[in-house]
Amino acid sequence: MLFQTQNAMVDSWYYSACVKFKTELLNSHHLLYNYFGYYWFSLLKAMDANFEAIYALNIMNAFASVTCLYLVYHCLIKLNVNTTAATWLSLFCGVSFGVMRYATDAETYILPIVFSLGSTLLFINHSKPSHLFFAGVLAAIAILFHQVQLWWSLAISVSFFIGKTKNYKGLFIFASPLLLVPLVYWIAFNNANYHLSFLQFVAGEFGKGNAGIDLSGKALLLTLINLFRTFLQVHGNILVLFKFYPLIASISFILFLIAAFLALKNLNFKTIKPLQLRPYKPVFLLAIFLQILFALISSGNAEFMVMLPFLLVLYFASAYQFQGFVFIRYLALSLLIWNLAFAIIPNAKLTISRVDTQVAFSEKYSRAYGLWKNKPLVENQLTYFNGFNKFNDQLLNPKNVTISLVDSLLKKGNTIYTDLPNTNKIFSRESMVEDNTIKKLIDHCAFVKCDSFINIYGKNYIYYIQKRMY
Repeated sequence: MLFQTQNAMVDSWYYSACVKFKTELLNSHHLLYNYFGYYWFSLLKAMDANFEAIYALNIMNAFASVTCLYLVYHCLIKLNVNTTAATWLSLFCGVSFGVMRYATDAETYILPIVFSLGSTLLFINHSKPSHLFFAGVLAAIAILFHQVQLWWSLAISVSFFIGKTKNYKGLFIFASPLLLVPLVYWIAFNNANYHLSFLQFVAGEFGKGNAGIDLSGKALLLTLINLFRTFLQVHGNILVLFKFYPLIASISFILFLIAAFLALKNLNFKTIKPLQLRPYKPVFLLAIFLQILFALISSGNAEFMVMLPFLLVLYFASAYQFQGFVFIRYLALSLLIWNLAFAIIPNAKLTISRVDTQVAFSEKYSRAYGLWKNKPLVENQLTYFNGFNKFNDQLLNPKNVTISLVDSLLKKGNTIYTDLPNTNKIFSRESMVEDNTIKKLIDHCAFVKCDSFINIYGKNYIYYIQKRMY
């Protein structure tokens, strides 16, 4: 598979560890994902005993993304979009950053969209009740693969009430299979050892108090940023790519500008005319609204917007008749050039967020403590390579560590390795709001270099901590 990320995210390593060790396969928010991933991994491992679980999930998501493009293309054809425009609209979905990002990683967000698109294809093409029934079945499966697909199914359900004639029979046929969702959750709950109520189990991190509704100004800002990034990647490391790879970055940027200019030049609304009585327009508009609203109250979560490119093209296809495709073609090409050059290829080829050295130190010096900047990523990689619950007690969370705790550990003769003082690091919104506690800890302690590693930001070091001598 081309361009698998070499900088897998925190959750990707966790899901891969679950699949690799057949542990914690049930997760409330994406109930069936790990189970499906486990059997997929088992199939590939039967063909090659050395196959890695994380690469198995990457390949699974790559196949899922191709299937999504196939399904959205056929949805567009059923909405009377001509084949050329449908091809470019489908490509637009595929080259949007949110889709490319999760198609090259082991995360959970692409596979459920396959079933939502399959449900949508049956819904807009239904000619008999069985089509609606199986559309409901696929919608239920989508939700069981990830709860965030609920809003897409809800939008389809509401559509039966839109218009002068209320289609109660159609709603019943479509919605009946959705009862599979609570049934499967109930079966999973009764076959798992959870010290939670059923509703807490279904609510997952919300039920545990680890997540909640956020309507702050910061959540609104993150929603707007991540909504833009769903289509076009924007990140501080783009500046680093221009610094260290000026020729490639500059050529890519110029090609992007040319494609974007040609797209704007061919933005001609005279080539688009409204369709008459297209009943699916409110379905996709409502689905878009619900997804963005849910992302907003979830602190602007980018993962909850991955389906927006698909819903957006389905909305426009249900509202307008595409006569030309030149604008769509250049728009898709501009996204392809930018996202490949400044996101997908760098993540596949360069060291950006990898923590290999930190993981190696925690493995080699297992009795020492590790105070790593990205503790969850180090922890999940250690879990992937060594199994669950083997290094948890030796990893300190920089968000919770205190000066008094560090002093106490040092006084008892413990060694603490860390990467906190590094200045060659990623420029991002996280670095802009770095916890003041960490800055105080850095000022309080002395740090001795004991190893180094290189990433795209430069040379970084592993230190051990000493108490500063005043």
